[in-house]
Amino acid sequence: MEMNVTEIDGTLTKVQLQGRLDAMGADRIGLRFTAGVAGQPRNAIVDLSGVSFVASLGLRLLISTARALDGKGAKLVLYGAQELVQGVFDDAALDQIIPIVATETEALAELGR
Repeated sequence: MEMNVTEIDGTLTKVQLQGRLDAMGADRIGLRFTAGVAGQPRNAIVDLSGVSFVASLGLRLLISTARALDGKGAKLVLYGAQELVQGVFDDAALDQIIPIVATETEALAELGR
């Protein structure tokens, strides 16, 4: 699992993930992901277009980070999930906790940008 974090205008965090968000992938990026996304009280978008698989620990990482942001008055939005990954999200009803959209433009719109 590879991760690239970018700050946009100092008001938004963008994360691009690449690889498998399974137990090993979640363990590899977990601390950096949480610190990079929830370390500041600002909204974040996560590009999942490069993620080929998500397991329960990956879901847990996304949910815990979204909740940490929510506690700071900020929001996490996921976008670009491949069909297999979207299927996992649908089965877990993840969209009840974290907004999931198709494109970066929609993710930004979800945040009122």
